[in-house]
Amino acid sequence: MARRTQNLDPEEPPPVVPASLIDPLREVRALKRWVAIGVYTAILGTEPFYFFVLHYSWPQLLSGLVVGMIIAFTAIEGAFNQIFKLRKRSAYPSRLLQELSQAPGMTAAAQRALPVIDSLLRVRASFVALRREDTGLQLLASSGLSEEEATRLLDDNGEEIGGMLDGDTQSISVLPPDTLSRERRDAGQCLTLVPIASMTRTLGVLVILGRKREGDLGDRELLRAVGTALGLSLESLRDKEELAHTASLLSTTLDSTADGILVVAADGRIESFNAKFADMWGIPRSVLEARDDGEALAFVIDQLEEPDEFIAKVKELYAQPHAESRDSLRFKDGRVFERFSQPRRLAGDIVGRVWSFRDITERVKAEETIRHLAYHDVITGLPNRAQFEERLRVDLAQARRSRQKVAVMFLDLDRFKAVNDTVGHAAGDQLLQQVAGEFAETIREGDTVARVGGDEFTFILPGIERAEDAAVVAERILGRIRQVRTVTGYEFHITTSIGISVFPKDASDADGLMRNADTAMYRAKERGRDNYQLFTPAMKASLMETLAMENDLAHALEREELILLYQPVVDLSSGRIVGAEALLRWQHPKRGLVQPDEFIPLAEETGLIVPIGEWVLRAACAQAQRWDDEDLGELWVSVNVSARQVEQPGLVAAVARALAEGGLPAANLHLELTEGAVMRQMEPVVSTLSQLRAMGVRICVDDFGTGYSSLGYLKRFPIDTIKIDRSFVHDVTTDQNDAAIVTTVVTMARGLNLRVIAEGVETEAQLGFLREIECDEFQGFLVSPPVPADVFEALVKERRAAPAEVVPLRFS
Repeated sequence: MARRTQNLDPEEPPPVVPASLIDPLREVRALKRWVAIGVYTAILGTEPFYFFVLHYSWPQLLSGLVVGMIIAFTAIEGAFNQIFKLRKRSAYPSRLLQELSQAPGMTAAAQRALPVIDSLLRVRASFVALRREDTGLQLLASSGLSEEEATRLLDDNGEEIGGMLDGDTQSISVLPPDTLSRERRDAGQCLTLVPIASMTRTLGVLVILGRKREGDLGDRELLRAVGTALGLSLESLRDKEELAHTASLLSTTLDSTADGILVVAADGRIESFNAKFADMWGIPRSVLEARDDGEALAFVIDQLEEPDEFIAKVKELYAQPHAESRDSLRFKDGRVFERFSQPRRLAGDIVGRVWSFRDITERVKAEETIRHLAYHDVITGLPNRAQFEERLRVDLAQARRSRQKVAVMFLDLDRFKAVNDTVGHAAGDQLLQQVAGEFAETIREGDTVARVGGDEFTFILPGIERAEDAAVVAERILGRIRQVRTVTGYEFHITTSIGISVFPKDASDADGLMRNADTAMYRAKERGRDNYQLFTPAMKASLMETLAMENDLAHALEREELILLYQPVVDLSSGRIVGAEALLRWQHPKRGLVQPDEFIPLAEETGLIVPIGEWVLRAACAQAQRWDDEDLGELWVSVNVSARQVEQPGLVAAVARALAEGGLPAANLHLELTEGAVMRQMEPVVSTLSQLRAMGVRICVDDFGTGYSSLGYLKRFPIDTIKIDRSFVHDVTTDQNDAAIVTTVVTMARGLNLRVIAEGVETEAQLGFLREIECDEFQGFLVSPPVPADVFEALVKERRAAPAEVVPLRFS
């Protein structure tokens, strides 16, 4: 069998055997001496009687004395030998148990036991080996022989020892001296195996080296008693070690846990606690170790926000011993503990209660933060859409019960995108924080203001008596917001548009009120912004019409309802048509011809302008190439590009595809942008226009003079042509200011090497003025309105056949 040695040191002297254990039979031996003295004295005392009274002769006296002495000796020795045997069977195990009771552990007990056993049994050597479930036999201690010899004997006789330990009976075995050294065999020694047993469990074996009849080795009952005493002692020590290990493990586990644990008896007195509990509550260990629950409770309630509830809960649980409880405790310093309590049972009976406490302060703070973020806007700190809708439902429920009115206002900051585009989103957020604070100061207590979108805010005004009350609040908000604000050094004139709907007149539920307020807000935008509008059913009808148009516009391309008209552009010096502006129209099957100002803003808002714009590019490029194929001369075509298209990253690719598909040279394509589109996002626009210019496409600024009125971009942007807006051309012959503006623009453009096109030329006088100031080109009804491609072709051919001096004449 496998074995493992432990705690053996051959050079270390064996433990000293206490004098009290050297001869535990001394009392019996003393009794034997006194009995022998008494018996022998009595025998000798009868000799005078035999000599003087019975007249025995000296031979008779001597023979009788010898016989009496022999009989007495035999009787005394026989009786006391049996007494010694019985005494040993009780005294030796008792002495052994007494000696081992103070041993600190199993190894120390074995080291103490062996010298005692050797001395009591009068043998020369012995060793102890214990059974191990996973490693066979373990040599624990030896006496009278070296560790190496004890280990060898254990290995050589492992099979016999294992068989004895695995047997059903706890028998004493004597092995022949085959495995002993020659010296020990010559001395007639053998191995006696004594099971170390505890009740019916065999723990190991006590191996004794000695003559078979040496000492008490022949008394199997004595040996079995010694083995049992040794087994009981070792079993008890093993149980103590395991119990100490378990207690240490439990104590270490409890002290390392994140929970504070307190164990109390049925009467509430403290029985046990871990270090975490003392640290969490700040209770001195001396107080807890004193087991005074009253003094410990004083430390507890002084720290809590609601000590009365704490004490009430404790009393409730003690009144209901079987109850379990889980709740939370809040401290005055902001900490939060989770408290769990359950009964403590012993053999099925409730003997006390276990309290555990866990610090959940950080978790509670995180939950509160998450809850706040879930219901509040991060930038302004106002309620968000979720909390707004929840409060609106509550206010509406109360209004139904009390039959009151509730107003909902939808507010949108006007032109807020210009702030973000100019100074960036971080500065825009600062502006939102400013106006949000002013909103909160403007409303009444009980009202709600929330941020539900980028620059969109909503208000709930419960308990109003009439719609005009909401209008008063709206006027107050408009006045408060309507002011010049400085953000990162830039001044912005901020206004807002407000839509108002009222419960129950305009809608009976939250969604309907929100939709109607939103509709009214868009009507305020349409009315010029910086105003409020009360919802009316007509607004909803208008909204439905807009939605219908939006739906039709989404299908206009696939239904081929979009068409292009072309307005000629005439060179002033030659009088010839040099190009055309492609103008988009919508031939609606029911509405008829829809003008651009009716559907282009809708296309911009919905994003449909991007696919529509790509279609215009492809159609215009293809048409211009067809004109070239028909020998109409090298005509260029200009296409209007919206701000939305310029901001899209795919414009350059779309233009390249249109030119490639149509086979049109890039120089024959002019792209027209308004000043507003150029200035919205300057850096991306410069990059896009530079790429287009590098391709050979010409860039034109449309409606010049009506936008940002900034001349700096003429130098910064890659521009070829500027168009003077028709508003300046219209009164050029009657208004000196308009005449001066147009003259200045032409002069400035000539200095910057830019071409100038005048729009909206309708009279010969206007044309004469433009010729005088040497404008380059013009377009307008004086030549032709926008016409289909075939009519445009006829105009080009007609103009080519006419002399140059008839340029002022109108083509029709």
